[in-house]
Amino acid sequence: MSKLEFKDLTLDDIPKLRPWFCNPPSRLCDFTIGGTWMWRDLFTYSYAIVDEWLFLRMVIFEDLVAYSLPLGPNREAGIDYLIEHTKASGESLVFSIVGKGDLPLIESVFPAAFIRPERDYFDYLYETQDLLDLVGRPHKSTRNHISKFLRMYQDYAFERIDESNLAEARTFIETYLKNVVLEKDYPSLLEERIKVLEVLDNLELYGMFGGVLTVSGEIVGLSLGEFCGDTLFVHTEKALTDFAGAYQMLMHEFLKSFATDPDIVYVNREDDSGDEGLRRSKMSYNPIRLIEKYTVFTEGEPAGDEKDCV
Repeated sequence: MSKLEFKDLTLDDIPKLRPWFCNPPSRLCDFTIGGTWMWRDLFTYSYAIVDEWLFLRMVIFEDLVAYSLPLGPNREAGIDYLIEHTKASGESLVFSIVGKGDLPLIESVFPAAFIRPERDYFDYLYETQDLLDLVGRPHKSTRNHISKFLRMYQDYAFERIDESNLAEARTFIETYLKNVVLEKDYPSLLEERIKVLEVLDNLELYGMFGGVLTVSGEIVGLSLGEFCGDTLFVHTEKALTDFAGAYQMLMHEFLKSFATDPDIVYVNREDDSGDEGLRRSKMSYNPIRLIEKYTVFTEGEPAGDEKDCV
């Protein structure tokens, strides 16, 4: 059996590793290009390739080494490599970002595993047409916010990000996230600022696209996303709350600009990271379901409480 040799995940690895990403059946944001590369440094991502499988290693809960299930066909055979690798290195085999559909495989290979749902990191999945139409009682609040924005800021516009407004988009993100980082001492916010700027400088390499919401020619909101199969993944959405209804308007205009193809059936707006305000916001858009994620300790329940680093 070949040895797993892990290398740090870098921006230059995107073209080589792209074929293993974007698996439509799971619709997990973590297995998109944006969902992986934007957080590669915060979670110390590394990877190994053996035969037909890609293996991802990461550090979660500050110091716990964990692995993704093998990406590729016949994953049960691929798991054998991880069993041998962790045994040789004296590690306990821990899996992160395990989807609900992966649990039968986990339970068949590791019958004694402790499987823990990570509610703070469940993805929010929506029907695209539902968010475009905003019909009915579930969307009354969103419609009201958008109506207020339209009444107050009639000189608004929504523009796709291109060379003509890229510099202004960068300045918006630099200023917006710098102020938020100063207000809230979260390592993830500092990392997000760095990586959103990286994406803006490498939109084609990332395979992503974006748009900005403006009022009187000044940017008040920015979104970035990518397509995978039948799903639009919204990786970043930032707006100035001084402008009433800016977030709701940005969400709607972004979809009107990028998600009108009937083949884009779903929108994944990612997780809420345990933030109660963000959770209320994501629930207000009427998700059709939450995409569950689990951490799996193959040797049984861990001792003590693990704390996430973000």
